[in-house]
Amino acid sequence: MWTLEELELLCRVAHDLGTPVVGHCRGARAIRDAANAGMDLIYHATGMDDEALAAVVDRKVPIAPTLTFQANMADFGDVVGADRGLRDHFRSEITDSVAGLKRAYDAGVPLLCGSESGFSMVPYGHWHYREMEVFTRYLGLTQLQAIQCATQAGAIGLRMEGRTGVIAPGYLADIICVNGDPAQDVTILGEPGRIKHVMIGGRMMDISPVAPRKPISGWRHASMGRQLTRDLAYSKAAAGEGSAPG
Repeated sequence: MWTLEELELLCRVAHDLGTPVVGHCRGARAIRDAANAGMDLIYHATGMDDEALAAVVDRKVPIAPTLTFQANMADFGDVVGADRGLRDHFRSEITDSVAGLKRAYDAGVPLLCGSESGFSMVPYGHWHYREMEVFTRYLGLTQLQAIQCATQAGAIGLRMEGRTGVIAPGYLADIICVNGDPAQDVTILGEPGRIKHVMIGGRMMDISPVAPRKPISGWRHASMGRQLTRDLAYSKAAAGEGSAPG
């Protein structure tokens, strides 16, 4: 919908004002033009061809693939009544794009973890670990590489490089204490009760369960039906009523 000249003007004006520019891009032309125009972050970046990949790699534009929604639809869509054709479509968006994303990562392009949280397939508080699982399962990253994408690389998206994302002198003490070793299996970060302590800026946070509350009245985000909570997804899979990630 945008010409390269329009995108270049947009990026130039925004950057003159100290404002970063983010592109929501699927398809080779959109990705190539976003990178060449000077955008600071690209969401999705699925469907890259060699020309788009070269533009991203040349400028080291960070990418947030944000594949959790697709993975949840592919793995658990049957739990909420999605037909197989739709589930296969979302899985193919992942499988058709992982080669390009992995080539970008291997060439030094930062990959950030996103989640699309807010839709019924990815309700808040249930799937924030899942993108790391997708990175290890589909892109072949190690557990620690995936964790780095969610922490050190995540600081890029927050414009907080050098301030957070790693445990080091001079950085904010943003730390979680986990019962288990996510360096061996990142999925334990999604298991209830595994995260024992949370520290933000060196201060311990109260992580007591929140009190139940009534649904918010009035306008709300459009829903695709029943919320796919983690408990629902895995309880149905365990009961043989749905598929679990392979």
